[in-house]
Amino acid sequence: MSQEVIRVEDLTLRYEERQKPVLSRLTFSIEEGENMLILGPSGSGKSSLTHCLNGLYPRELDGAMNGEVLVQGQRTDSYPAGEMAQNVGVVFQDPETQFCMITVEDEVAFGLENLNTPHASMVEKVDQALRQVGMEAYKTADISSLSGGQKQKVALACILAMEPEVLILDEPTANLDPVARKEFIQLLKRLKEELSFTLLVIEHKLEGWLDLLERVLIINEKGELAYDGPLHDHLKTYARDIHEMGIQLPYATRTALEQGWTPPYPLHIGDIPPVALPENRPVLSAGKALLEAEAVHWKSILRNINVTFHEGEWMAIVGENGSGKSSFSRILAGIQPPSKGSVAMHGRALKKWKESEMRKEVGYVFQNPEHQFITDTVYDEVAFSLQHAGMKEAEWTRIVEETLKFCRLDGLEDQHPFLLSQGQKRRLSVATMIVENQNMLFLDEPTFGQDEKSTSDLMSLLKEKHENGTTIVMITHDMELVDKYATRVLVMNEGELSFDGQPKELWARPDLGDHHLELPPREQWKRAVLKREEPAYVSS
Repeated sequence: MSQEVIRVEDLTLRYEERQKPVLSRLTFSIEEGENMLILGPSGSGKSSLTHCLNGLYPRELDGAMNGEVLVQGQRTDSYPAGEMAQNVGVVFQDPETQFCMITVEDEVAFGLENLNTPHASMVEKVDQALRQVGMEAYKTADISSLSGGQKQKVALACILAMEPEVLILDEPTANLDPVARKEFIQLLKRLKEELSFTLLVIEHKLEGWLDLLERVLIINEKGELAYDGPLHDHLKTYARDIHEMGIQLPYATRTALEQGWTPPYPLHIGDIPPVALPENRPVLSAGKALLEAEAVHWKSILRNINVTFHEGEWMAIVGENGSGKSSFSRILAGIQPPSKGSVAMHGRALKKWKESEMRKEVGYVFQNPEHQFITDTVYDEVAFSLQHAGMKEAEWTRIVEETLKFCRLDGLEDQHPFLLSQGQKRRLSVATMIVENQNMLFLDEPTFGQDEKSTSDLMSLLKEKHENGTTIVMITHDMELVDKYATRVLVMNEGELSFDGQPKELWARPDLGDHHLELPPREQWKRAVLKREEPAYVSS
């Protein structure tokens, strides 16, 4: 009989800055060796729950925690500081937030040092953990030189080295390219076979996880437990209820709902029967040249990039983690100058533009939302640029209130931006940019950390802006977004531009995997259907 490793009894969590509880009267238990998915809309308290499970709360909580959290039958607040890491290890949403050393081996050793691990044993454990995640060749490398996927593996190695009984992963693949995402999930499958640990995963996207995770805990927007039970059975039967909560379903299941099918719903693309296949959207002709990059180099990251952006385009910049996408976009937006080469807007070099003039023309949403917050409240953050543009109070107040409501931030006006959930921070960062009518808008991973509802609302707003003449450039790992919205795609590969064309031209290329890309679900479905419909030839 399996042993209970975690028990949560009547857990309620409140932050000082919020009137309503983040988590409300949660009760559940987790048995040894289980593979559990924690689902819920953005801001439902999923990450806060992990802080309760690993003992960070109530020790570091500015607020109140009621109820009990027991690990191996012992209250988490009764464990000595640091000892909980050997019981419950957490890999956070952004791995860089938990790094504090320069090199890979020092980072993996850091936790062991705090546990007073003997040196000989520490060296062995570091080597073993890096070997387990396939990063032994990077033992002496600087963490700053690693790709996003490699950093995620190092963060995992740091936790594995301490041999926890429970491993919690908070959106571990949100920042990874499609191939790195698949590799990370496969790595977890292998580790589950080799090691004995209980696995909890927080995710917004279910694609790729269905073969690993068996049980699901669903938390609604009020922080209440909405469901606890088998994952597959619940998806097949109650997919519509889950969808209405704002949670993104697998593509096959979403397609079934759109087609009006009845349960049980399919979970995998190969299970969708042939129906009328959607076609590629027609690509409208672009306007005149808006932004031109000529022979752009930057340090050792970017090499000889030449590209012209036209008015009215919706550009997607894609490619492997570490290929230079964010660096290139910051140069295009005038945030940092190139080492060599030039960038011009409306035929005028960016270095000749005043900063105030540039920001009226170009908006930029950073990959890390916190990099652009400058005020103490959500309301002031959205209002800041409008207040300094000389707009009348009645007008900017109306725009701010409409934007907050659309971005599902109403009710959080007085909250400090840094105290929001990761999904709420992303929506706020977008809100601060869309309140102004810039001609060009750059978005670095705009849907990172977002549930289905937030993503849909955001993309609808961007689509409206695009239809009204805004040129949009988005960096994304989400091929479904590229397929659905982009009129043109740039593929970055090791600091160079390796493809420039329409999405349908990219999907026809046989080397997608070489660039850490994959076909979007719609194209995967089309090819699966066509393959099933191919006649079988029998040799005579």
